Amino acid sequence: AIAVFLTGWQTFLIFFLFFLSSTLLTKWRYKVKEEKQAAEMRQGRGWKQVVGAGGIASIFALALAVKLVNQCYNPEPSPLLKALFTAMLAAIATSNADTWAVEVGAAFNREPRLITKPWIRVPAGTSGGVTVIGELASTAGSLLISLAALALYWISSTYQLYPWSIFAVSPLRLALIVFIFGWLGEILDSVVGATLQVKYFCPRCRKLTDKKVHKCGSETRYYGGFKIVSNEVTNLIATSISSTIAFVCSFYIL
Repeated sequence: AIAVFLTGWQTFLIFFLFFLSSTLLTKWRYKVKEEKQAAEMRQGRGWKQVVGAGGIASIFALALAVKLVNQCYNPEPSPLLKALFTAMLAAIATSNADTWAVEVGAAFNREPRLITKPWIRVPAGTSGGVTVIGELASTAGSLLISLAALALYWISSTYQLYPWSIFAVSPLRLALIVFIFGWLGEILDSVVGATLQVKYFCPRCRKLTDKKVHKCGSETRYYGGFKIVSNEVTNLIATSISSTIAFVCSFYIL
């Protein structure tokens, strides 16, 4: 939270938009998701889920905050400053795209298909399972963050509002990078979920889950994947890769 505030009120608004939209979509058509056993817990996300969703963005925000302090002694535009700024936004876009895909996809009676083997249908809530409407929501989720960043950067640069006004990037290129890598990050999240993420089998419901204790209360049996790769770790892997690639690309594109 401190890192977010140090990188400007603009960054806070982006984070707030992410958490607000995620919370609203989680509650949207909750009974439908609950019947499919694809709903989040009513008490909200735990600290592991918060870290998985916002951890990488927070790391880039902290690095950006440190760089901003150093920038006070060197007013020249810094490529590293631009790269950290872009990577932070791409990480938020990835997390938002993933949340939108999961929550919107689970809200409709569409049977997901495994992203690595699209001819195979899987139950709702299965790691790596995707639907057309979920992927459209993912695109919209990434687009929302990129457009919000575009608007806030334009306002900041036009009216010289610190600190975003000193980043000196192309607004449209910034929005494009954030959108593309936010969306690709969600795709990568699904691929990692389908191939590496741990899966357990609930003998009572006869469904796959990523939890040792299924939402029905029954203990599950190990089915496949790497036990260390939980849903939260999957989020971290996908977000770190997409934001790091955005970080590198910003040196050549912005």
